[in-house]
Amino acid sequence: MAEKPLFVVEASKREHAAAYDEASDIYDTYEGLFFPYLFGRIHGLLKERFMPLLPAGARVLDVGCGTGQQTRLFKENGYEVVGIDISEGLVRVASRKMGEGICLVSDACKLPFPDATFDAVSSAGSTVNHIPDYPRFFEEAGRVLKPGGYLFLESDNKWKPDILWGMASALAGDPLGYHETASEVIDHVKRPIHEGYPYIFPLTYDDSKVKLLRLRAFTLHELRRELEGVGCEVIAVYGAHSLTNLIPSTVMLKDRPGRFTKALFSMLKVVEDRAYDKWPINRIGMSIMVIAKKVS
Repeated sequence: MAEKPLFVVEASKREHAAAYDEASDIYDTYEGLFFPYLFGRIHGLLKERFMPLLPAGARVLDVGCGTGQQTRLFKENGYEVVGIDISEGLVRVASRKMGEGICLVSDACKLPFPDATFDAVSSAGSTVNHIPDYPRFFEEAGRVLKPGGYLFLESDNKWKPDILWGMASALAGDPLGYHETASEVIDHVKRPIHEGYPYIFPLTYDDSKVKLLRLRAFTLHELRRELEGVGCEVIAVYGAHSLTNLIPSTVMLKDRPGRFTKALFSMLKVVEDRAYDKWPINRIGMSIMVIAKKVS
C-alpha cells in the first residue's frame, strides 16, 4: 500500500472524530435491522467464543470503544478493561455510563500504553475501516498485546452481496442511496481479488442530515496478512449480514423498515444464525470477524 501523506491522514481522522462528536448523543439510538443484528452477533461472539479464551480478570483494551458498548460488556464480565476512541463526544457518553477513567480519548495508531500491557485487544464497530494509516493500527494492537494474548477484530468486508446492490442502485440512478457511481463499484470489483477498496459510508443523523465518511473495506486475506505481520495467527473466522444482505444494507439501516422487509429479514436471520461460523457464509458477510492469538 502506498503511504498517504501525513496531512491527508490527519485530516481524515479529524473529519471522522468531528462527525462522531456530532452524532454522539444519538449514537446509541439507531434502530432498524442492521446495527442491532450486527452488535448482537459481536456481543454473542465476545461472550461465547472470545472471553472463554481469556484468564480470569484479564486486562483488555477496547480499541474504538465508541459509547462503551463492548467496554461495558467486558467490565460486567469481570475484566479489567480500558477503552479508547478518537471521538471526544463518544468517550464523554461512555464515561457517563461507566464513570471517568475507563474510556480515554486516543488515536488507535498512537496508543498510550507500554509494550505487552494487555491480555486481550478487542476492536469492533468497523474501527479499522475508519483508519487511513491502518498498518499502524495493527502494529500498535500487536505491540500492546502480551505474547499468548488474544485479539478480536470486526471489519467491513469486501466480498459481500452489497456489491451487487451498489451496482444495481448506481445503474438505476442510485434509488437505494449508496452514493457511488457504476464506475466506482466496477473499480472495487476490478481490484485484485485479495485487495480491499475505499468506499463511502452515509452516517445518518436524522431524516434530513447525512454525513458521508470515507472508509475502507478489507478482505480476509488482508486481515490475516496484517495480523501475521505483528505476530498474530487467525484461529477463527465469523460473518455477520451474509444472508441478511440479500436485503440492501441501506434498507436495513432505515429506522422504520417496512413489514415485508422485517418479515424477510426474520427468515434470512434464522438461516444465517445457524451458519455464520461456517464456510462460505463466514466469508461473505458485510462484516467479517476474526479471533487471533499472538504467537510471537
